[in-house]
Amino acid sequence: MTPYLQFQSLEKRYGAVTALSEINLTVERGDVLAFLGPNGAGKSTLFGCLLGFTRPTAGAILQDGKPISVVQRQSFGYMPERIALYPHSSVLENGMFFAQLKDQSAQELERQLKRVGLYHVRDRQARQLSKGMLQRLGLAIALCGEPGLLILDEPFNGLDPALLETLQAMLAEEHGHGATILVSTHTMSAVEPLATHVAVLLEGRLAAHGSIEELRRQHSESASLEAIYHRIARERRPVMAEEVWA
Repeated sequence: MTPYLQFQSLEKRYGAVTALSEINLTVERGDVLAFLGPNGAGKSTLFGCLLGFTRPTAGAILQDGKPISVVQRQSFGYMPERIALYPHSSVLENGMFFAQLKDQSAQELERQLKRVGLYHVRDRQARQLSKGMLQRLGLAIALCGEPGLLILDEPFNGLDPALLETLQAMLAEEHGHGATILVSTHTMSAVEPLATHVAVLLEGRLAAHGSIEELRRQHSESASLEAIYHRIARERRPVMAEEVWA
């Protein structure tokens, strides 16, 4: 059976700097895959390649066994770490700008604003929004059109406990409806209840990949996701350093 997504020997170089090296990874439909790694590990670069924001230096990304088209990418739901908005335009105006890029209606945007609890401030200027409200707006835009693939870059940063719980519940709901979710995060405790699989990126390379159950069997049945990540990072970093200097 053809995997839903395939990253095949993916590489991205910026001159002498290698951001991604030989990434081979498969994602099945309905997975919730958490990408873990320090700043500069290549998580956002990988998302950029998937979304078509940047062209890989080598390798390919396939969806259902075929190269991803512009039309397919238009249907993806994407929530960046920092959403770029027109500060003096309203929540509704900013949302409509992105919704129209996805060929979505005003009614669909309004439905999602109600889901994330922003409809009552739809006329407020973006510059007046709190960090949590900005996160909610980014999520509402990402959810427009009920995308089958959600790509979330550091969605849990700076959220208070109540909003974090709301976001977790909404992502669980989307997963329950069949969405495949890719999420990069440093907040491992937030993603642990949601994730079915984990990919650890270190220095642009895939250090580990597998289901939560597989990684726990390999490292510790009772360990938290954060503890497993730190163990993998300690084990793999010296090897990678030797490879770089070889």
